[in-house]
Amino acid sequence: MAKRYRMLRATQEAQRVAEAVTSLGRGPVGLDFYRLRRDRAELERFLAERLADRPDLRYVTVLDRFGTRVAAVSSHPDAIAPDVLTATVALMAGGSPQGEVRVGVSTEAIDGDIESLRRSLRLKVVLFAVLGVFLLAVGLLYSLHLNRKNRVLEQARQSSERAAYRVNLGSGLAHEIRNPLNSMNMNLQMLEEELQGLPGLEGGEHVEMLHSMQGEIKRIKNLVDAFLEYSRPAPPQFEIRDLNEILNATARFLQADFRQSAVELVLDLEPLLPSVELDEAQIRQALLNILGNARQVTPPGGRVRVASRAGVGGEVVVEIADTGPGIPAETIDKIFEPFFSKRAGGTGLGLAIARQMVDNHRGRIEVESEQGRGTTFRIRLPRRRQRGGEVAPPGKASR
Repeated sequence: MAKRYRMLRATQEAQRVAEAVTSLGRGPVGLDFYRLRRDRAELERFLAERLADRPDLRYVTVLDRFGTRVAAVSSHPDAIAPDVLTATVALMAGGSPQGEVRVGVSTEAIDGDIESLRRSLRLKVVLFAVLGVFLLAVGLLYSLHLNRKNRVLEQARQSSERAAYRVNLGSGLAHEIRNPLNSMNMNLQMLEEELQGLPGLEGGEHVEMLHSMQGEIKRIKNLVDAFLEYSRPAPPQFEIRDLNEILNATARFLQADFRQSAVELVLDLEPLLPSVELDEAQIRQALLNILGNARQVTPPGGRVRVASRAGVGGEVVVEIADTGPGIPAETIDKIFEPFFSKRAGGTGLGLAIARQMVDNHRGRIEVESEQGRGTTFRIRLPRRRQRGGEVAPPGKASR
């Protein structure tokens, strides 16, 4: 197969040279070898160009009809070597042979070309195989990614539907509970008024029982109201506000409660605090919930400090630090969970609502606490909300 291929290449080249020589030496009758010998330099220059284009060619010789050499060129000192094959093609003119062209082709050069082609082919096969495996792996990984993403989206959809169902169910139950509570509270108030009008029943044990029942009804009503606020929060209405003004107004509103609890409320506000785009009602509610918790856990004679400052990341920071008993390390990660409370009479929704309000502003709440030395809540709010309707990520308490 290889030898046949070599001879085919030599014969093809000899044929092209014969056609060129025939074209150059065509005369009125047959080939004009006189003119070819006269233009021998031009003919050999043409043959040299053919050899230069084909490194596998060793020599080209043109002979007339008598076997006399007309022109000859060689590209190698040892043109006649064992590895050189000779192909001979007749010079045809007028339907009869007029001479011949002999072309020597190096089998080593052809074998080198063949081996080079084989190496190139093997390299391409390997490259295409590697590329195919790579594309197959990428396609498989992408398919797995899409499958996993579809599962996550489906789980999120189902979770969202379940959450919406629980919210609707809880809200409906909360409304159904609040209505009879209001009726019970009104009936107890009317019963208390009637009992107070009867002689000898103004301050008896039954009156204390009525007050206890009214207190429990109020506590349950507060729990229901807090649950409704948590389960169906109103969308925030953003506007650019001075956060220090909101902190001052909130502190004034709570001063009476703090004085009654014998707890000092101290403000340490940065004078040049940048303005913030926020929903005042929601931020005020978050502050009230955190400050209310701080007042309740701080013993008489203690202090709650409210500070504001600009954060290094461009956000605005509000710190609320108390001198209370601190939060145990095993429960600090649970304080923002709904209905989690270690305080008697607490609803367990105040901090959950506070975090929800901060989440609505794409902010976050951080908590640092040491038992016996107090707790610090740190609220970080971006100065400007991001446009495009992005949903706030879930908040995270960090120690």
